[in-house]
Amino acid sequence: MSSTIIQNLLRLFFFVLVQAVVLQQAKLGGAYLNYISLIFYPLFLFLLPLKIPKITLVLIGFGVGILIDACYNSPGVHAAACLVTAFIRPTVLSVYEPREGYNVSLGLTIKSYGAGWFLKYAGTLLFIHLLIYFILEIFAPAYTLEIIGRTIATFIFSLFLMMMYMIIAQPQK
Repeated sequence: MSSTIIQNLLRLFFFVLVQAVVLQQAKLGGAYLNYISLIFYPLFLFLLPLKIPKITLVLIGFGVGILIDACYNSPGVHAAACLVTAFIRPTVLSVYEPREGYNVSLGLTIKSYGAGWFLKYAGTLLFIHLLIYFILEIFAPAYTLEIIGRTIATFIFSLFLMMMYMIIAQPQK
């Protein structure tokens, strides 16, 4: 098994563990303002190697989503959000492609492409992921403002958490 596969499996284990054991219990805003969830696991999809085939990426996204759904006892909402995130990732990468192009030997990290690039890349994917997630979780037009509010609030705190991880951990690939 290559070191990249082992590294990504360990990262997946860590992210699922953090999401399922720690962040699932974290309720920001108290009992009455339960608008903010901390969603960390999509970062696994963001950090996968650039050269991974799209079909493999989508299958990995589905697997990650099912794994999180099993931990949350939810009926496929995480899997659907991960599928969409994995499917649109190549498009988002092409939109934010640096002028000199991507170096496939580098990871999609702050260290490789800078904090501004990573904020745009991860922020776009995270916002879409969360919007899909909350639309499917709440699933009623009458709750449009709640969906938007929860998406924005969760986005702010989750992106901050992801950036802290990236700054502290600085994964190389």
